[in-house]
Amino acid sequence: MIQPPGGTGVQGLRYSKLYPHTLDSNWELHFSGPSPQLTSIKLEPLVCPTDHCHYTDNVSFSARFATQKNRQSKHSFTYYLYGILQLVARQFEALISHDSFDFLRRGILDVCRRADDVFDFDLIAAKSPDFRLLEVGAQLARERGKPLLAIYDDPHGQRDNKGFYPDDRQRQIDVLKQANGVLFMSPLTRDRYVEQGLVRTDKTFILTDSYPLDACFYHPQPAPAKQEDLGKTKYNFVHLGNLPEWRPINPLLDALAWLEGQQNWHPVHISLYGYVYPAAVELIKSNANLASCFSIRPAVGHIESHHVADQADILLVMIGSRHLDNQPSKFFVYLGHPKPLIVIGPPGNPIQALIEELQIGVYCDVNNQASIREGLAKITSDYKYFAEAFKRNADLIKRYRADAVAADLISILDTVVSHS
Repeated sequence: MIQPPGGTGVQGLRYSKLYPHTLDSNWELHFSGPSPQLTSIKLEPLVCPTDHCHYTDNVSFSARFATQKNRQSKHSFTYYLYGILQLVARQFEALISHDSFDFLRRGILDVCRRADDVFDFDLIAAKSPDFRLLEVGAQLARERGKPLLAIYDDPHGQRDNKGFYPDDRQRQIDVLKQANGVLFMSPLTRDRYVEQGLVRTDKTFILTDSYPLDACFYHPQPAPAKQEDLGKTKYNFVHLGNLPEWRPINPLLDALAWLEGQQNWHPVHISLYGYVYPAAVELIKSNANLASCFSIRPAVGHIESHHVADQADILLVMIGSRHLDNQPSKFFVYLGHPKPLIVIGPPGNPIQALIEELQIGVYCDVNNQASIREGLAKITSDYKYFAEAFKRNADLIKRYRADAVAADLISILDTVVSHS
């Protein structure tokens, strides 16, 4: 029930990275979910045998047409054609009271039951942030008499910088009571679930994302780390991934606009790959200083994103102010590139302690322009110190290699089954 390989999105790619490093273990991983061909805007290489991927085609036509639309160039004829088809399909589905999730749920249960008849699985793992899919996995585990591993990539509920407010409290308690183990991607998310009385601590595990080892992810000639004496050369910052409204970059823009006017400020260029919310785009365009130091580029595939990271000087990670517990995958995914990081997020996020331990960059308060200004100045003035930390603390960083995290996953699976 883990998000299937073959599609984009960090949740699916997380297990694509781990899969090759599980082949020598006593576990054989299988995947189920909606077909990436019908639901993923970009397609990624399939890393496992096709008979290990139990996909369903039970995807509503409105969702299929939406995927096709978003694969086209914006404002092209085919973009508008699929947009019209999506609208017509949505109206027809409303007319016949079509339940798109129930249609998907029945498809997943059907392919998983048939797969279990053949392979006789030892454990069912299901993941949220769509809690309904976790419930589908729980239903399958009950029907088949299998232990359940519940996976929380993100919490199911509302959160801010003060706390977590769970949705569907009793439904979550029921699933977590049934689960033999509960896997969280963030220690703070786990702590919040324990504090809310949703799960016992002794049933919980933590597993972060990882960085890949395959040579295809690394450019044959990566840009070398810059030296301290740069002359007039600009530092090249890169942010990989979407920037929606709940991940605001306005404080970063304000800090840069101020720094660009300072005599002792070294110029930078920041490339944003992926969607950027319209208000930020307009703010960049309206300020000549910002417009000269920003580039907004289309999203790229997973392998190409690593090649972009190879050519960068500094990697930028943004965390929304209400996501105190979130450990963004992009922090871990690019640790294989020895490039200093500047992380901008709420104080107290687990990444803050991690980046201080690894000494590979700076953490700034997303709500504090002065903190961001100081972080930008420090990452550029002390660039060599942060770049050399990748060698200095190599053993600490290796904890997040795909093979090391895969070994942690195997250990967790062993423990869950042994306690079932």
